[in-house]
Amino acid sequence: YERKIKNTEKVMNQHNSFLKHLRFLILFFILVVTASVSLSQTKAQKLDNLITTCYENGQFNGALLVAEHGNIIYQKALGVVDYKTKEPLRLDSQFRLASVSKQFTAMAIMILKEAGKLSYEDDIRKHIPELPYGFITIRNLLNHTSGLPDYVTMFNKHWEKTQENSSAKKVAANNDAIELLAKHKPTVHFAPGDRWEYSNTGYVILASIVERVSGEEFDNFLKLHVFSPLKMTRTLVYSPIHDQQMEDRVYGYRLALDGSSTTPNDHHYLNGIAGDGGIYSTIGDLFKWDQALYTEKLVNRSTLEEAFQPVTLNNDSTHNYGFGWGIGETKAGKKRVSHSGGWVGFRTYIHREIEDRNTFIILTNHSSSYLNSIRQEILNILHDREYTIPKISIAGILAKTLRNEGLDRAIHQYHHLKVEEIDKYNFAERELNTLGYHYLQNNSFDIAITIFKLNVEVYPEAYNVYDSLGEAYMKAGKQELAIENYQKSVELNPDNTNAVDMLKKLKVE
Repeated sequence: YERKIKNTEKVMNQHNSFLKHLRFLILFFILVVTASVSLSQTKAQKLDNLITTCYENGQFNGALLVAEHGNIIYQKALGVVDYKTKEPLRLDSQFRLASVSKQFTAMAIMILKEAGKLSYEDDIRKHIPELPYGFITIRNLLNHTSGLPDYVTMFNKHWEKTQENSSAKKVAANNDAIELLAKHKPTVHFAPGDRWEYSNTGYVILASIVERVSGEEFDNFLKLHVFSPLKMTRTLVYSPIHDQQMEDRVYGYRLALDGSSTTPNDHHYLNGIAGDGGIYSTIGDLFKWDQALYTEKLVNRSTLEEAFQPVTLNNDSTHNYGFGWGIGETKAGKKRVSHSGGWVGFRTYIHREIEDRNTFIILTNHSSSYLNSIRQEILNILHDREYTIPKISIAGILAKTLRNEGLDRAIHQYHHLKVEEIDKYNFAERELNTLGYHYLQNNSFDIAITIFKLNVEVYPEAYNVYDSLGEAYMKAGKQELAIENYQKSVELNPDNTNAVDMLKKLKVE
């Protein structure tokens, strides 16, 4: 009987010990989850403070999504779809992606490669024989080592932008780019694989290769093989030639430097060209794309891994670009891939930290110059580092003051703010340079000269400030002063070829 009692007590003690251990584990789990949720909320609050303040400062008009470990912790849209209508942006607003489109073009090629329809080592003439360039491979196009000349420069030189006997604007398409390359044969910049040089032309040709190999139009190929499988229902390759309807299309615009007006910045005669750009999407659809890249829904894992590897050049050096992705590392030494985009009024960015499954996506439509600063502060928040609100452009503040109160008041304001609020405003050299050129382009020579002289006063060791002042004097017809400032620029930087060329021109005249 006593033995039974002891056995019972032993069992009870074991049971109680198990319950204590279980309670401890449950409590620990609750604390971990609570801490995790609290941390996410804190990051979300910081992100909201950052992006809302940037919007209020005129630095942001767009949509932002941030995900941590595969889960969305913040998303918001602030601003307007179209400055004319003042319609507010929404989370499902469709932005032009610009060069963020390149990763989709690369995926189309990867899909065809896995299907056995092409090889990365194919000479591009195998698929587009009329091209006048030999020994350039599809791989060269994917990783920007083709040496091909810029198609935009070619179009600006050779394309008739209006219809014959009409004022109607012509819109170029990919076939037009191929025809111009075949006809005018602009010279390549280097032998394939010798260097890395970003090439929009290469991705236009890739889109045309997709069409010729698949027998499908590029927009339809992506819809069938990428967008539809991933349920990216608000994503498409847009062309003004077909003018596909979008329920929530966003339009690009540019805010005047002094904030007095906005200018539409959406139409361009090259908007019908795809491959290097042309896709419209939303932050939500791009997050679906991001998540799909952790799976094998579109291509095998080995294919994806190759897309995220740096390119090796002919001399065995490498460059951190894969197939439509820039490649780098986080401060913790973990792989990240990213890409930016900029065309007409749109500035875009996608950032993926592959090992931690962290992502953020920014889509904007007001020609913002603040995107790089905002990106860095988002990263700081995501990684629990201190963050700051990006400094406000002093050029815009001064332009508004100059318009309303005159030049003297603007100069006084510059000196005052540089002492009293240096942490709030950006006083970098380029700020006064931007302001000066704003007036120089409007033939306000005296104002431009005064602003450039102020920049010389503030940055006397910067060669570029003398170059700009020299240009202003030259355009104002003050040749001796122009020569004096160009010479000072060359003294500070003998490699400033612009100043050297201007001096030759001025001394001849």
